[in-house]
Amino acid sequence: MFLSPLNSRRLMSQKTGLNNALSMIEGHHRFLKRSTGDTDDATLQHFAQNTQGVLANNRHFIAHSQMEYQPNGDGTTEGQALHILGYAHAYLATKDQRYLEAAVWHWESYETYFYKGQPIPETPQRRIANWIVNSKEPVLANWPIDPVEPTHSGFKGVAFTFTNGALSIPHGAPHWGEYLDKATFAFDGELAWGAINATVQAVKADGSVDWDIKGAQFDVDWIIACTGQKINWDGDVLSEGHPLEERGQVQLKDTTVNGEHKFNYATRQPVEHGGYLIPRNAVQHNRPLHVPLLGSVNQMGNAADGEQWYMDACYLLWRITSEPRYKKAMDACRFTAIEYTQIDSSDRFFRQSRAELTPYTDGIAYQFTYPSEVEPVLARDSMGYITVDCETAAQVSLEQQAVWFRITPDSLVRTCYGGVDDNNAPLNAKVELVVSPNKDEGSGIKYGCALPKSVSNVEVVTHDIPLSSFTRLSKDDGSEYIMADLRAISHSDDIVSEEGYEPGIVEGHGGNVVSSFFPTDAGWYSIGHWLLPTEKAPLQSITYRADGNFNLRIVDADGWRWWWMLPATAGAWVTLVINPEDATLSGYQPGAADRPEPSAPVYGEVDEFSILMDDSSSTNLTFSYYCINDLPPAFAAGDGYTLNYRLTIKGQTKFRALVGDCTILQYRDDSLAYCPGVIPFSNIYSEGADQIGAWHGMPYPGYQYPFIYCIDPLNEHGARLNQMVEFLYDSQQWYQQKFGQLGPGASAYVWNRWDNYKYGDPDTWTMHHWGDGTAWSGYQSRAMMGACRAWYELVSQGRAVPPKLKSYAENWLTWLIQFVKSTGGILPTDFPMTELPKPVPDDFTGHMTGLWLAGACLAGLAGSQVKDLDYLIEACVTELQNNYVVTPVPGQPMNGCWSPAVRLGTDNGMFFGFWAGEILRGLSLYVLYRNLGPGANIYGAPMPV
Repeated sequence: MFLSPLNSRRLMSQKTGLNNALSMIEGHHRFLKRSTGDTDDATLQHFAQNTQGVLANNRHFIAHSQMEYQPNGDGTTEGQALHILGYAHAYLATKDQRYLEAAVWHWESYETYFYKGQPIPETPQRRIANWIVNSKEPVLANWPIDPVEPTHSGFKGVAFTFTNGALSIPHGAPHWGEYLDKATFAFDGELAWGAINATVQAVKADGSVDWDIKGAQFDVDWIIACTGQKINWDGDVLSEGHPLEERGQVQLKDTTVNGEHKFNYATRQPVEHGGYLIPRNAVQHNRPLHVPLLGSVNQMGNAADGEQWYMDACYLLWRITSEPRYKKAMDACRFTAIEYTQIDSSDRFFRQSRAELTPYTDGIAYQFTYPSEVEPVLARDSMGYITVDCETAAQVSLEQQAVWFRITPDSLVRTCYGGVDDNNAPLNAKVELVVSPNKDEGSGIKYGCALPKSVSNVEVVTHDIPLSSFTRLSKDDGSEYIMADLRAISHSDDIVSEEGYEPGIVEGHGGNVVSSFFPTDAGWYSIGHWLLPTEKAPLQSITYRADGNFNLRIVDADGWRWWWMLPATAGAWVTLVINPEDATLSGYQPGAADRPEPSAPVYGEVDEFSILMDDSSSTNLTFSYYCINDLPPAFAAGDGYTLNYRLTIKGQTKFRALVGDCTILQYRDDSLAYCPGVIPFSNIYSEGADQIGAWHGMPYPGYQYPFIYCIDPLNEHGARLNQMVEFLYDSQQWYQQKFGQLGPGASAYVWNRWDNYKYGDPDTWTMHHWGDGTAWSGYQSRAMMGACRAWYELVSQGRAVPPKLKSYAENWLTWLIQFVKSTGGILPTDFPMTELPKPVPDDFTGHMTGLWLAGACLAGLAGSQVKDLDYLIEACVTELQNNYVVTPVPGQPMNGCWSPAVRLGTDNGMFFGFWAGEILRGLSLYVLYRNLGPGANIYGAPMPV
């Protein structure tokens, strides 16, 4: 076979690249083996992974103090999952058993430590890993530790006296200033939740928390920590070597702060003074404080990207070994990740929470009362229920206007409440909803439904009311339906009235009724319209129930008295039309002398009417009414959004009400753009509950890994795959519209959801994170590689590839090729917020190069026909080769790695653990692509059954 000189050189170059890739894989493996060990002192010993197989985020030493930086010994699910993926791909590329053994070893470490010893479920179900463990030596935790809510640890609200914003925390018990490790702020008021970084609320004159007004907060400028370092708010070390007596000093940014104020801080408390030593490989949190997780697995929570990558790692090991344990672990990962996509599942209008002090945990919530001068006190009890204490008879409304659910005809409105008044009498409650066909508040219609009375001050009852039981509260013209309301009733003292919920009033719908007991006919009883804006209404019909005959009586516009018979209803609810021609002129007509009797009443709107017993000999009768005039239609729409929720609780005297979870059940899961399918930023579980936390943050393209929906023979998750693909594709199209180049994508999307509003306009793309924050450039390469991974997987299984997934990946590849060609071989490492990426010389970023290489090779294996794809692939390999550490120093520990700073002459060379897996995967896929070519099955065998 004849080869041209050009093709011959190309083959020789590829062969050289292949040999170099294999050499780098092996060299890095040896580096990792040499860099395996257990630290006793991380300032003296430097290892990339410990002897239990847990990868450290950093081989090098970072910091002692939490004020300076996050903990030195973090090991993350992100890095550990990538480590497994890197070694598994290395095995696929070489069939070297050592690499498979390394992959399995790191997988077993993930199972043992990040899952805190939880067994693999036999059937797919939620399984929670913790995103971080202590991968280095046992280390003192921040203190004091909250064992129930670890993120609420630390000293909170300790009163100290400041002089010109300065404080020296006393040494020794109980304040332990000499062990100061982190401080946040001084404040006046109360913390909204129990953490040292919580927001501050004002306090009312009676000492209760004012949840509507912020308190005063005075941020820390610098502290002198237990390390002897003077560290500012940004983590900069200003000076070192401060003696013991200076440790615990604090300076606020506001130097005018004097007198007594509350203060938040934490120490690194020695064990002999009650401190806690976090063991090696123990699950932990590193923000806002460095603390252990001493409770159940619900204190744990994984990073969404780490969860998805670990699923891929389990999949690879299952494909390689056919062992069922990997398949079971993978299925649990998928189950857990798909729960992440159920964005609305953890939303509450109001919620029971032992972690929060504020009653307003979600969205935009508040309270108001009738009469308005009544000021209830809202707090929480030991069970986490919202407590509403009212010193007098009143009705208190809790309202939520920002938590929106998309409803179905089968949706249920869940409201949990309880309580009685001081006389042990029941409390009444009703729920009102504003439902809109879209998310336009101007098109909303208000519906209401009464709830059964609460009869216990200790039991909170859950009421799940179908939306079909809710009825309209106002008509199209804005006028109100006139529903039974105890406030509209006045009567003599001998009559007893009560308000409450009853089921099955009209067409099977329940509602609020007022029932009145008449012992004799001696009293008087009136229903007025003073609750209406006009304080008047027509008299057209009444829906009522009566166990005897009653009369409805009015005085007409000419002063004549008339009445209509309200016959007994035999226990049924009836609607009686009030026709003027059916009225009977009363026999008693004061002031009617010398006036001719009229034939019919003259009236338009009346301000009130009376209800009286028909027979003076009757006793002990009950009259109940549901509404006046038009019967309100029940909710019957098949779609819409709940834009407002209001719970109103009423007591007849001083009372305490308890409120738990209030939410919607059986809602639609597509209320947000690209849902269900897109992975949100945050998924945090709650101790003592099965909920994922309410706050999710904004979704990133770099968090999306569509592969998780591709291991699905029945295509059960095809819709989710399409949503995630649309998300990625649209982010890229937006970037092109903004910057004129087709390839990279937006950094994030702002959902039309309460926890996203402060980050930008709803339903828009942005280059920023969290408002105006600079997005990490690594997310761009992760999004690109994730798409290519899914593309290859679908092709390898012979399944259809969504056209937009292929387009998204090839747009990226084309852009990268043009970028590398125009820069003389430099790969992009920086994606600015307001301008196009530019080449940054000497800015080698190992994990990004590994991702560009892996994505390009996966696309090649999937059959991509993008021109000059091999040019990009070889540029990536060349960059890895050029930055591969081979020092002239024999035995130098950094040989065989990639490092931002080798630091010759020390053993503290920089190495970030998560680079290892990214680069090993990229190099291994390069070997597979070069050896097998497009369309190859990299697994070497069919998918196990």
